[in-house]
Amino acid sequence: MHKQADEFRRFIELQVVKILQQLSSQGKLTDDQMTEIAELTLDLIKPGMTIEQLYSNAVKLDDKHTELAPLVHAIMNAYETHYEHKAIDQVSNLIKSGNYDDANNMVKKVLEFKMNG
Repeated sequence: MHKQADEFRRFIELQVVKILQQLSSQGKLTDDQMTEIAELTLDLIKPGMTIEQLYSNAVKLDDKHTELAPLVHAIMNAYETHYEHKAIDQVSNLIKSGNYDDANNMVKKVLEFKMNG
């Protein structure tokens, strides 16, 4: 299980690097924005997290940086496809633990993902 979480974390980190390179080469990000996104990623995506924790945090990456929406979509797709955990389980767990705002945000993203998928 831990190996899968490490693989998922590396996948997320690689996707962040790819999108940063792409946006940078297109001149769509300033150096400050790139630094902010990199720091946000390091704050949210950490070694030792479970797959569920990684997923919950990864879907927050585009909350302040809408240019990362394609990245979040790719992460959601990988999570649903490769790790066979359903996002609805995550929403249920967030509600049970009283994290209603996070649950609401995740529901919105899951619905967008499902509608646009």
